[in-house]
This record gives sequence, C-alpha cells and structure tokens, in this order.
Amino acid sequence: MRSTVLFFVSLFISISAVSGQESTGTLKVFAEEPVIVFVDQVQYPDYKNISLVPGTHYVKTINKDEVRVYSEIVTIKAGEVTSVLIEAPVVQAPVTQQAKASVQPATQPDPKPKAQPAAEPAAKTPEVPKQTIDIGQTAGKIPADMSGASGLSFGMHRDEEADKIMTPKCVNVARPRGDYYSYALPSGESFFLVECRFLDAKLFQILVGYPTLYMDGSKLKLDKNEIPFAEFNNMYHDLVAQYGEPATAEKIFKDGYTEDDGRMLEALKKKKAFILYTWVNPENGNNIMLTMAYTTAPVAMVAYTNGPLGAEAQKRKIKIHGYNYTNTYKENYFND
Repeated sequence: MRSTVLFFVSLFISISAVSGQESTGTLKVFAEEPVIVFVDQVQYPDYKNISLVPGTHYVKTINKDEVRVYSEIVTIKAGEVTSVLIEAPVVQAPVTQQAKASVQPATQPDPKPKAQPAAEPAAKTPEVPKQTIDIGQTAGKIPADMSGASGLSFGMHRDEEADKIMTPKCVNVARPRGDYYSYALPSGESFFLVECRFLDAKLFQILVGYPTLYMDGSKLKLDKNEIPFAEFNNMYHDLVAQYGEPATAEKIFKDGYTEDDGRMLEALKKKKAFILYTWVNPENGNNIMLTMAYTTAPVAMVAYTNGPLGAEAQKRKIKIHGYNYTNTYKENYFND
C-alpha cells in the first residue's frame, strides 16, 4: 500500500513549514440567507472561516435555487481577515390588477370568452447532493460520467490546463516529476491532499486523500495512531449520493484480524486489512475507487481514473510514484 499513496508523504515536510508561519489569510462570508459558496470553483460548506493562500481569489455564491447572487475577485492577505457580505435580494412588490389596468390600452370586450391554455408545470430544479467532505465536487456534484474532479477533466494538459487550475487553490504544491503533481488544499484549519497523474502530459488519474492531522504548537503533523474513519465515511456518503451503491465492495482481513476487533490500525499497518469500494461507468470505463490505507499514517483516499488512458497506462506497463499500472490495485497492495 505504501506505493499507492506515497504522494501523502512528499508534502508533509513542506506543509509543516507552511503551517508554522502566517502564510494564509482568512475569508469570512456573511449571508443574510443560506447560500452555497465557491472559492476558485471549490465549494466550501463551512464558509464562515475559509483559510486561503494570499493573493486574488474568485468568490462565487449561489442561492438555494442555484441562481448566482455574488461573483467577485477578492484579495487575501497573509494573517488578515477579509469579509464578504451577501445581501438578500430585494423583493419587488407585485403589481396589482388595478395598477395594470391603469397602464394598459383600452380594448373592446370579447363577447366570446377564450379558453385559457393549461398552465405548464414548473420545471423542477434538480436536487444537488448534500456535500459532507470535499472530494472534488463542483456545485455539490462530481461529473455524472466520472470524467474528472476538483474542476479538472481527464485529458487536460498537465501544465497548460490542469496545473493552472490547481495551483491557485492550494497552499503548497510539489512537482517532483513530470508524471505527477501533488497539491495541498485548505480544509478549514487543516489540509487535504490531491495528486494528479499524467500520461504523455495528459491527466488520467486524480487522487484525493485525507490523513488525520493535528497541531503541535504552530506545526501541522500526521497522526500515525488515528484512523480517519469520519473522513472515509463521509467520502462513501458523498459517492453513494452521487452514483448510488458501489459496483463492488471488498473487505479482506487476514491472520485472525476482523473488522470489529478493535485492531484496525494494527491490521492496516501490517497489510492484513484490505478495504475497497468501486464505482464504474460502463459507457466509457471511467472508474472511482475508495479505500482506507496506511503509508506512514492511516489515510482515506478516493482515486478517479479515466478508462481509456488508464488502460493505456496498463498496456505500457508504466510506473508512477511507485505504483505499477501493470497490476491491479489489490496486487499492488499485497505485493508491495
């Protein structure tokens, strides 16, 4: 499993350095009515206290009817709070029949009343799944065809498109090799991690992971003894809300370990526990994996993969960040 999620390790030294100084600012959004807030196209369910990297950010809000009520560029400064007020729209008083009559030209009465056409039913606004954790949703949704996440679409060019979208959102980025870029994104007072993987500079896989973190003085550190159960369960909830029940659900416990014996941490460390849920789009082969793993610490992870490009990576027998695409996920897990 270590090879599967090495991207988490590569950022934590630099993340700790970032968290030890005032390198972020705070955006507070106040709204007279409930709204949905996006910053750089990323949704923030808790918009009262958003940590952002200094610089300019695009803030957009929509109301419960999915109508945009605010759209502005704001500037965030390190160590400072920037506030935005979203005022409720002014409701115009309805025009009375008497008022209408005063402005309508006089007409001759029609002796034969005309039949009134039946009123068309109002279009129903599609329900947006309630987001519980950021795993790449835009406007509360992941693409129905599983074609991307975090505002990214599979096939995007590494530098000209994908990196330009991700870099303004993140508080730190690592580009150690051209076949993968790793990003740390703010999540309240903490972070989660996104890794983009490329084939011939085209995006074909997106990994989103949540380890358990804690503050040690002014530094953010990995908690090696705490399993992110809440994050894993929230990931599962959001994926089921979007795609329904998973196509496959697999849990394997070896050498006497069980799911409810209280030794999950030990089982994950020793690779005696394997947990994997998958969702597949049969039309294009795009797929999503949800897993609980252990590298230098426990982590809950979602992996989005493009079907055709993923098959090409397997055909070429490539390796990215220690992961062998010749093998299945399970084979990588148990053979590492």
